[in-house]
Amino acid sequence: METTFITIHDLSRDARILYSSDSIVDILGHTPDEVIGRSAWDFFHPEELPVAKELHSRGVRLDKAAVLAYCRIRNRQGDWVTCECCFSVVYDVMVCCTSIYRNPATDPARRHADAPVIRRIFSSSPKDPRYHMLTHLSGKFSMGPEDQTHEPRAALFLNRFTRTLTIMYATSGIEQIIGIPSEDMKGRSFYYCIQQNCLQDAVRCLEQAKGNDSIAYMRFFFRDPRQDDPPSG
Repeated sequence: METTFITIHDLSRDARILYSSDSIVDILGHTPDEVIGRSAWDFFHPEELPVAKELHSRGVRLDKAAVLAYCRIRNRQGDWVTCECCFSVVYDVMVCCTSIYRNPATDPARRHADAPVIRRIFSSSPKDPRYHMLTHLSGKFSMGPEDQTHEPRAALFLNRFTRTLTIMYATSGIEQIIGIPSEDMKGRSFYYCIQQNCLQDAVRCLEQAKGNDSIAYMRFFFRDPRQDDPPSG
C-alpha cells in the first residue's frame, strides 16, 4: 500500500498550499509547516513547470475532478522525486493526493487509461445540463450568477486504516451540499452517511479501492449521521 500525502491549494495561479497532511514527511521530508503558505510551483522541476501550470489552470477553468499527472517534486534534501498526483477542484479549493511513482514499466499505461474515464464520470460545471438539473431540484445548489463558477462539491478525508472509514476532515462546502457543518462530520463513520439499501455495495466498492489503491466512483442515497446522536439536554 503506497504512502500518500494530501495537500489543499487555493485556486490562484500560484496554487498556494493551505494544508498538508503529516505524511508529506514520509515522501518528501518536508514538514507541513514548511510548505503551508508557499506556492506549489516552488517544489516542481523547472522543466515541468509549464506543463504543471497549464494542467492546474485548465483544471481550475474547467472545474475538473480526478485529474492524474506525473511530475518531479523536490524533497527536503534537494533531490527530485518522481510522483503521481491526482487532483480535484473542490468548489473553492483544489485537493491533491501525491504518492511516489514506483512502477514505470506497467503502471502508467493502466493509470493513464483509467484517468480519462474518471474525468468524464466526474465532469460537471455550471455549463453542464446535469448541473442545472441539480439547481432545479435542490435549493442548496441555488447560487447567484457571480458565484456559479464551480459546481457545489465537497471533500471528505477518510481514515482508510479504520474499519468504519472515520471522517478526519471535511471541507466547508459540505454544509452547502448536505446542510451539515464540516465540524459536525468529523469523527463520524462515512458508512453512517449511507442509507442501508446502498450500504452493501458501497462497502464492497470502498474496500476494493482500499485494497488496490484505486480511484472509486459510486452513487448512494445520503443518510444524516447525526440521527444516531443521543438527544441533547
